[in-house]
Amino acid sequence: MAEHESLEFGKADFVLLDNVSLEEFMTNLKLRFEKGRIYTYIGEVVVSVNPYRAMNIYGRDMVEQYKGRELYERPPPPVRHR
Repeated sequence: MAEHESLEFGKADFVLLDNVSLEEFMTNLKLRFEKGRIYTYIGEVVVSVNPYRAMNIYGRDMVEQYKGRELYERPPPPVRHR
């Protein structure tokens, strides 16, 4: 699966966690949320955290980056702040 991001943003796919536990899951999810990454894969499933604010992340350029690609080719989309 996708791991095209720096580990500064946590693991982009939960299947890549070294230790599978609720604590590690939540720690990774919190880190990604704090770094503006509201989407995280679990294999072919996407976990999304509500950012509670308006976001401009679904522009044409972003759609084109993911169009026609397999999940493992691209990390979950990052959040672009307005």
